[in-house]
Amino acid sequence: MKIEKYVTIFEALAQASRLKIFRLLVKAGPDGICPCELAERLKMPRNTLSFHLALLTQAGLCCSERKGKNLFYRAQCGAVADAAEFLLKDCCGCNMPQEVSHV
Repeated sequence: MKIEKYVTIFEALAQASRLKIFRLLVKAGPDGICPCELAERLKMPRNTLSFHLALLTQAGLCCSERKGKNLFYRAQCGAVADAAEFLLKDCCGCNMPQEVSHV
């Protein structure tokens, strides 16, 4: 991954609402969660949520899938794992813990 991609990932997560959204997506697991449920849990207007989900998707932190008439979003945890590995790769002789590098 190029450094610009890491910058995009960290920029997306460096905003409180998007970080909250991403954490809820992670908790939802592989089935994902629909935007209406995210908006309700976060008490966030749907248009604001849509803006944040678009940025998270653009950063590669989530993806969406249509199931029937509903849209579901899922976290792409691999992007965060890659970014964490990038940060720690050459840092003070640190090695990524086994459980973190396989997220």
